[in-house]
Amino acid sequence: MSYALIDNASLTSIQRVMGKVVVKNPDTVNGDLMALENFLQAILFYDDLICIDNYKEEHQKDRKEYFDFIRFLSPKDFQLDPIDTKAQSEANTIRPEIRGGEFVDQDFRVLLDMLKMNMVCTWDLRTSVYYLTMKMLGQPNTPEFHKYSEISSAIFNELSDAGETFGRWSQDVRLISSDGTVHTQEEMQKAAEAKKRGLGGTTRSLDMFIASLNWLAYKAIYYSLAAKYFKADTFLHPIRHAYQIHWMRKTGAYGHDFTAKLVQSLAGNISTSVTEILDVGRSAAISVELPLFSAWLTAEAGDVKAVIKAALELKGTQTFTDIRGLLREIRIAYDENGLVEANKLVKNWQEQLVKASANLKHDYGLDTGQGVQGSFLIKVYNSLAAFKGLPQFPEFNFKIPLPEFIQNNTANNFSNLYKDVASELTSIERLGGMRDLMASAFIFDDKHYHIPPKTEEPKYRKYASDWKLPM
Repeated sequence: MSYALIDNASLTSIQRVMGKVVVKNPDTVNGDLMALENFLQAILFYDDLICIDNYKEEHQKDRKEYFDFIRFLSPKDFQLDPIDTKAQSEANTIRPEIRGGEFVDQDFRVLLDMLKMNMVCTWDLRTSVYYLTMKMLGQPNTPEFHKYSEISSAIFNELSDAGETFGRWSQDVRLISSDGTVHTQEEMQKAAEAKKRGLGGTTRSLDMFIASLNWLAYKAIYYSLAAKYFKADTFLHPIRHAYQIHWMRKTGAYGHDFTAKLVQSLAGNISTSVTEILDVGRSAAISVELPLFSAWLTAEAGDVKAVIKAALELKGTQTFTDIRGLLREIRIAYDENGLVEANKLVKNWQEQLVKASANLKHDYGLDTGQGVQGSFLIKVYNSLAAFKGLPQFPEFNFKIPLPEFIQNNTANNFSNLYKDVASELTSIERLGGMRDLMASAFIFDDKHYHIPPKTEEPKYRKYASDWKLPM
């Protein structure tokens, strides 16, 4: 059996798509639709879905009834506190640093690069004090800028999840000007109180962005550790996947250049359906090109609210049964033969994967004015041996009770998913009228005004004025 571990942030996104949870920021819509696509892929290409039951207590019952086909696992029943403690400990080692207006630390700089986010921080004048303000680099009202806004909104949205599950909210950040000056909290506090055009610290929006990044890191680590314990593949909210890939490299689970190869190779081959074997050491990846099932199912059903039921019915057809069997054989090859030998074996299945991918696009592709929009199921396999001896990964005491349905699962390798968030958001936007039909059930909060992100035109980035100073 193959298991996909779904996080609660993804389920919340699904409920927003279905009109069950109110949307506070319209820029999160495409990210939620992307989460829906990922969720449908999990339904279709995995035998079973599991979720850790740590959602807001007053809504747990309703959530389990709404997603009655998911196996919800209680953290208390399976003693997951050590995993939570370890995840918080790992997240606490993160030290964000903004130098010369940009994140430069090895955690968030890498994440923003992977998400293709262009942003800068400048000192902006407000009430006679200059506060460090986060801005998107680019021209407003352009497709590229809109994509950055969607990604930043998806990151901010992490804190809505933080209000419902236990975690950390750190807003600590090290601030260093381009000339090397370190700005201390004590000095900035005095400047803010004096109101004499000094540097008074960070804006609340930047504080919230940093807190969101910290929370995102904590949850990505937590679900990575939990998935390893439950012998499941992680199917997290798209933004969390990006940090997970970085953290796995940071722990030593990947080769030193694996992450760069993964991002460059798979992003570069976004229009192909060829399986990519990217490494023969600690890690390997396979890529299967898929149609956007969320769009096809919405078109067929005529209502986005019907797509989950339709996907569950589609799951039982021979086509998807065969593909799940093929992916299961690949997983078994990694478990039984190790990465090096399995990579050779997977090449024997490459033709079948390509054929299956082509058939899916033919049968379930939705033709638009810009062609058939697609998505990718990109699975990254990691050798269990790569984790041993690493202090970052706790050694689980397997006397801790495992769910009965997982006890006979002999999987030894850890597998996680990668999504090119920027490319997938573009694919969804290109659906045009179909995208509008997919978004038809959203209910928006009309009581709160959504403030768009601040902008900075690249050509003015280094310019100083009375109201703005470059960092």
